[in-house]
Amino acid sequence: MNGYSFDYDSGDLCLDFANTMSNHAGDHPEENLKGYTDLIAWGEGAGLVTPESAARLFDRSVALPEDAERIYGAAIQVREALYHIFSNRYAGRTIPGPDLEVLNSLVQEAMGHLRLTPADGEFRWEWLPGIQEANLILWSVARAAAELLTSDHVLRVRECEDDRGCGYLFIDQSKNHSRRWCSMESCGNRAKARRHYSKNQGDRPDN
Repeated sequence: MNGYSFDYDSGDLCLDFANTMSNHAGDHPEENLKGYTDLIAWGEGAGLVTPESAARLFDRSVALPEDAERIYGAAIQVREALYHIFSNRYAGRTIPGPDLEVLNSLVQEAMGHLRLTPADGEFRWEWLPGIQEANLILWSVARAAAELLTSDHVLRVRECEDDRGCGYLFIDQSKNHSRRWCSMESCGNRAKARRHYSKNQGDRPDN
């Protein structure tokens, strides 16, 4: 594991996963999901796998490195598809067909491993027993993305407007729906500082 502290504050599981790359929209994006073990660590942090399951998956990656590399490759493909889908939707651009195909394929795969179960007079989705925990991570992310895209909440999905290319995706939960940055403490303050500097430069008399 690379020791990076993943963020889970976007407001939705699938956006949390899309945010595992920093400066996603910039010229120099920084990969935080550097390998299979990071994927499992992210899944554990998201509550999708238990610490015991994570330990088993780490051991499995040592015994079956090719399987681990395949799952990691799929995770990166899904992560990029999610970023492109939500980023383009927010910007009003056409969503690339190949990205939607990646998500649809995974959603169909995930739905084939779910069943309806009665609980307290209602029904809920439940994963079939015996599923390999690593699959639960990507299937859960894909299911969350499908639910978000088909809900009213998708209208509140935003991308950080920092002009350096932050690319952080989040659900705007502010009262007036006017949130523009991942946080005021980082990109928001930088934007304010740039505006202040530009204003002062504009007010300065010519020599």
